[in-house]
Amino acid sequence: MRYGFECKEHGSFEVSQPILAEHKAYCPVCGELAQRLFASLDWRWAGSVFRENGSYREDKDYAPVMRG
Repeated sequence: MRYGFECKEHGSFEVSQPILAEHKAYCPVCGELAQRLFASLDWRWAGSVFRENGSYREDKDYAPVMRG
């Protein structure tokens, strides 16, 4: 995963680290410990509970689950 960090003197940069890492990084210019940046999550609704005509979509309206 790529994580964002920011040095007080030289601005932001990204570092590739494993997910379970401690998430510390040092500025590539001055070598000082940098502050990790946290971004907001961007999520989107995958479907609508309403039909195109505005009425409520019932569970039976969705495609059936495939069974193996």
